[in-house]
Amino acid sequence: MKAMVLAAGMGMRMRPLSDLLAKPVLPVLNQPLLHHTLRLLARHGVRDVVINTHHRPDTIRRAVGRGRRFGLRVRYSHEPEILGSGGGPRQVRDFFGTGPALLVNGDCVFDFDLTRLLRRHRDSGAVATLALRPNPDVRRYGPVVTGPGGWIRSMRRLPRAARGTISLFTGVQVLDPALLEELPEGPSDIVADLLAPLLARGARLLGVRARGQWFDLGSPASYLRSQLRLLAGARGRTRRGSLLARDARVARNALIRTSVLGAGSRIGARARVTRCVIWPGARVDANARVTGSIVTTGGRVAEGERVSRGIVLPGRVVPLT
Repeated sequence: MKAMVLAAGMGMRMRPLSDLLAKPVLPVLNQPLLHHTLRLLARHGVRDVVINTHHRPDTIRRAVGRGRRFGLRVRYSHEPEILGSGGGPRQVRDFFGTGPALLVNGDCVFDFDLTRLLRRHRDSGAVATLALRPNPDVRRYGPVVTGPGGWIRSMRRLPRAARGTISLFTGVQVLDPALLEELPEGPSDIVADLLAPLLARGARLLGVRARGQWFDLGSPASYLRSQLRLLAGARGRTRRGSLLARDARVARNALIRTSVLGAGSRIGARARVTRCVIWPGARVDANARVTGSIVTTGGRVAEGERVSRGIVLPGRVVPLT
């Protein structure tokens, strides 16, 4: 099976973190986000993957390479101009062959049963099958309305407002790749320009409530919050509910609680780190106090310094938003 990971966004809402790395390779539990996604794809039978890129493509290629460590064959589709959720897949239409095609957003952490999603798609006869979740805020997430059997009636109130069960679209979907040929070449949106017009014509689109975890990394604050929630199931070297990379160095009398410490990070004597994500190579010096914050690679919290709800970058600290 073939899949595409959509990774060509600018990451505007994730700044200043996305100034350092493309959003899909920000470290999540001490691994680039894309590593989690690619391992999941491989577990569910995917063998060939295309990743589209735009902002900081070098950081994506460096983190993923050709995909051999995941048991995958990975290729890239660079977009000098962002083509969007429809235009990106349209540009690589030939990659998918006869399908079905699996499309996943590259800026979410999820662990859905993709085999089940694909089986539901094939059994239903739908032209597209979307993984859905309960929608906590229709102002933030455009509502997907389904009727009996999970058949989709509207998306983002397109082609018209409808009544039924309201969900959100997770950015994970299976579709017939021939549908991509209905999109024009160039930028397009897969919902407004493909899925909604299909609904207007009476096409059958299925919504499946996906089980498992799903976190939308939409901002630095949600990036931090999501990792702290993911810690409960993290595997590896742990200490006081925290995840420590093997070569993270923590002074014996330092206090670490509910945090993620990256490779080569250093925590000094009597320092306190609580509910933080510490990137590889970052430093928290002796007697420093860091709470509810992100310390990036090259960032340093100096001896005795206090940081609360901040992002520590090389040479400066900005508020966490």
